[in-house]
Amino acid sequence: MNMSSRTLSLAVEEQLRSLCLKDFPCGHGCWSKSRGNIFEEQSWGYIEQDEGREGAAKEEQEALMEHLTSPLSPWRHEGSWSPQAPTLRELSVRTPELLHGNFIFSHFNTLRIVDKGVSIVDDGLLRFSSLRELVLSANKISELQAEYLPCTLQVLELYANQVSSLKGLCSQPLPCLQHLGLGCNRLGSPADIQYLTGTLWPRLVSLDLSWSGFQGQQALVDALATLPCLRTLVLEGNPLTFTPSYPGFILDSLPRLLYLDATRVTPDDHHRFGGLAKMRDRIVDQAMATVTVRRIRGVPDPLLTVDESSPEFPVVSYSYYVNYEFLRQPPSGNKQAGSDTASTSDPMAPIAEKTDGGIVGIYQTPKENCEEETTNTPIPDTTARTMESLGTNHCSIDVMMNSTHKLAWAEYMDYDHTSVHSVGELGSFKSFILRGLWLTVEEEKVLSWPAPSGEQPITKSTTEKKGGKECARPPSNTCSNQKSKDKNKKKVSIMDLVQDTPIRRTLGSIHVPLQDLVSGDQRVDVLCNLGVLLTEQSTRAMPPRDKDPSKKSKHDKKKEDKKTKSSADSAGGQKNAAPPSKSKGKGRKESEADFRMDDNSAPSPNQLEPMTVEFTVHLEKWRSASEVHHLVHP
Repeated sequence: MNMSSRTLSLAVEEQLRSLCLKDFPCGHGCWSKSRGNIFEEQSWGYIEQDEGREGAAKEEQEALMEHLTSPLSPWRHEGSWSPQAPTLRELSVRTPELLHGNFIFSHFNTLRIVDKGVSIVDDGLLRFSSLRELVLSANKISELQAEYLPCTLQVLELYANQVSSLKGLCSQPLPCLQHLGLGCNRLGSPADIQYLTGTLWPRLVSLDLSWSGFQGQQALVDALATLPCLRTLVLEGNPLTFTPSYPGFILDSLPRLLYLDATRVTPDDHHRFGGLAKMRDRIVDQAMATVTVRRIRGVPDPLLTVDESSPEFPVVSYSYYVNYEFLRQPPSGNKQAGSDTASTSDPMAPIAEKTDGGIVGIYQTPKENCEEETTNTPIPDTTARTMESLGTNHCSIDVMMNSTHKLAWAEYMDYDHTSVHSVGELGSFKSFILRGLWLTVEEEKVLSWPAPSGEQPITKSTTEKKGGKECARPPSNTCSNQKSKDKNKKKVSIMDLVQDTPIRRTLGSIHVPLQDLVSGDQRVDVLCNLGVLLTEQSTRAMPPRDKDPSKKSKHDKKKEDKKTKSSADSAGGQKNAAPPSKSKGKGRKESEADFRMDDNSAPSPNQLEPMTVEFTVHLEKWRSASEVHHLVHP
């Protein structure tokens, strides 16, 4: 036997010793007034004392019982591991002569040995001849032999153990078993399904298979349909629950079910999914997940950082897009949907972008051909294969980044990106959902130069003037050009430009939890808060904190001196007033500029708007059998 193994008999003996059946106020010690003299000489070796000598005070049986039952008594025993534990202590006060080994073991019909490190169920359990309920949750049991279990068992709970096979448990089936709890174990193979039949469990009413690795619905349903008394079934947390046909196919295939995943099965459920069991050709062990990226807000305008003294070229254009992780799919397994969006796993795959002339396919530049700029935000390595150990399964998760289309800067960038992912590896998909995904916001900066003679130019989008420097805006945000023409403003020039290698920068990243999809939810809506993105201009414009508020800076003193001087000049009279000179006009402009600087000072970081992304993951589910019929025959 392994030194680290722990038997069930040892754990039960420790619980029995905790009852203290021979200590006060239990047992037949000298503290019992009615039975103290009888057992002092026989059992405890005490000598009966004379009436004239002082001895230990003896209590009546009622007083001893009050010590056991009073809520404030230090000798009160809760007995959470068995309802029969408190009653056994009461018997030790009333009839202590009955407390022998066989009586104690036969007294218990419920044992709850939870989280005691038990790894082996030995034959010591057979001494409990009246045992009906055995709860062994949160232990380390990997194998269970049926010959070591009392044949009187009606409830067997093995939740959160390490059971990987049902062969030992089914070697000698328990004829009276009504509930079998196997949730959160290492089950789910096709070999395990063959042991869930009515020939082995003819009286089974409740079956818990939650948080396991079962993936095939049809094979599992065929086995469970042979259980004649099955009324309660728990499948929550299994990979098969991600499929569109769950729970409709299960409900229609098992019409006698009353509860599924702790939810009451109603007649309306049977009506809605009626006939789905006959559409077995439409039942596919495959999940359909729709990812939606709606809007980004809180990205600072890049044109605000343009230096007025910079040269005319290069022309700088900025665009923004969102990257998010998802499972790597085969080329034919990923379907795209959406009005103007497309997610791609291939970095050279086209991305659909809207322009004034229609939708144009633009190929992404390979990552190795782009210059990368990153912020201080830590970005995980999401392109590598990662191993996930999640208790019940050890799956290899192969993830990759998916991208939205690119948009020029706007206060609110509405992507309305929708991507439908078809997942065939349900076990890996469960591990991925439990792990969650990473989402990043990317900025792409492109420098464009006039095309030299003899080189084929690239026609660039409309440019804007910002302080003497031209900055390109993609055509999707040039709806104001017509208004500019109507107002007889300067027309924006269109030049033939040659683009440099794009410079990409990660503005922020965030982890998006998806565990609710495993717990039964169909949709996860998240407003991803990536924090406040501080630019160089906002950082430079923030007012510094004064060490001493009472001390004024030199700039403030100069402003006060100017105000005092101007008020004194005005008090000198209007007769001596002269037309303002150039120097006075210059001073007036400086004061107005100072006033504007004070009014438009940058807000503090707490007042800046954080960068947020509206993100949704939705699992497709069939709502009725008629919906499936329309999919087959539209």
